[in-house]
Amino acid sequence: MPCQNLGFDIKRQNWKVQSQQNNIDRIFDGADIITLNRFDLETASKNTTDYILKTLMWGYPTKGRGKNIDNLLSEHSLAKLTETLNDYRNKEITVNQLKTDIKNISGLGLSTMSKFTNFLNTTINSHKAVILDLQIINAINRGTFEEFNSLKKITYVNALNKYEDYISIIDELSHKTKAKPDQIENFIFLFGRSISDIKKAKT
Repeated sequence: MPCQNLGFDIKRQNWKVQSQQNNIDRIFDGADIITLNRFDLETASKNTTDYILKTLMWGYPTKGRGKNIDNLLSEHSLAKLTETLNDYRNKEITVNQLKTDIKNISGLGLSTMSKFTNFLNTTINSHKAVILDLQIINAINRGTFEEFNSLKKITYVNALNKYEDYISIIDELSHKTKAKPDQIENFIFLFGRSISDIKKAKT
């Protein structure tokens, strides 16, 4: 499954952030719409500011609701996030470190942080720290994939406490299927709402 090609269109009109407008305008480079995919994020990861902005654009093409992204891109929060992610790149961290960093950075939640860790190749207990967002949480709770039945009571509130179990299952499945952890996560994201059991017709 070529998940690196998964991209989204981002409209310039949706991305107005006063604190980072110069960098945002540079990324758009005069275009009204740009397309970013997973490969773009992987290759942008060495420039941390660009990486943060592009990952947020990819993850939230319409910039999302509320002020979370504005708060995250404020001068103080962005400085803390940049320092944190520089320490995460290709590194092994603990889940407690992840929890602490999410708590201490305004506007940051697991959904966003796991996008950052995924493309920075961060690991926890040797398992790649892949994306866990609300759409994947909903797919797990639908029971679409029996491999995740042990996590069926997961919610966005308790997801951090179950995150290490989640990435462990992803890692195990990746070895069994000879796929990359990103491909497993992406499959759940794309098909978790549309796959259902085939019920035999009554005779």
